[in-house]
Amino acid sequence: MTDIAALTAAQAAENVVHGAARSDAVAAAVRRAVPDGRELTLLDYGCGPGHIGLRLTDYFARVILADVDPAAIDLARTAAAGRANVEVRVMDLTHQIPTGLRADVVVSCLAWHHIRDLDPLLAALPHVAPGSRLLVADMDADGGAYHADNPEFADITGFDRAALERTLARHHYHDITAGDLWQSQKWVAGRLTPLSLFLLQAVVPAIT
Repeated sequence: MTDIAALTAAQAAENVVHGAARSDAVAAAVRRAVPDGRELTLLDYGCGPGHIGLRLTDYFARVILADVDPAAIDLARTAAAGRANVEVRVMDLTHQIPTGLRADVVVSCLAWHHIRDLDPLLAALPHVAPGSRLLVADMDADGGAYHADNPEFADITGFDRAALERTLARHHYHDITAGDLWQSQKWVAGRLTPLSLFLLQAVVPAIT
């Protein structure tokens, strides 16, 4: 996690404001990509505290917030309290595919760059969301600048878009596109660091 103590109160507050604006931009992009969600189930995978999925509860019939981190899920569950169309659960698709889970749209924001091997996730998604629309908002390669204040993530450097597209194509995902989504800055280790996000869209293959 970011070392908030290393930032001034003003810098930390500025990061919160930028984070909210970023989440707004991602949620707006999902609405544009999915013309009508009134009868659809959204899976927000790697949801963290639920910033994206909870912005879309008025747009989709059902929203599933899922993350591998129980602490993040506790925050998401608290934030989702009272929303009847939201389900919150701990889930790691790289290790286990839940039975009975079906989603029409899968969104993931700033989660994939933490997954060391995407192959198990890409193999799992057709089992829970065959033929669904996949939307991944994540960061362009930055040489590790975004996580410079966290030694645990020292080797995380974001994505080369073309390489990520090839990885999905290798798993038979199709209609793959990746375009600019969001450019901003974040205070990291006392310095303003550029942050560039792309939005990758694809169709999850059906199981044959």
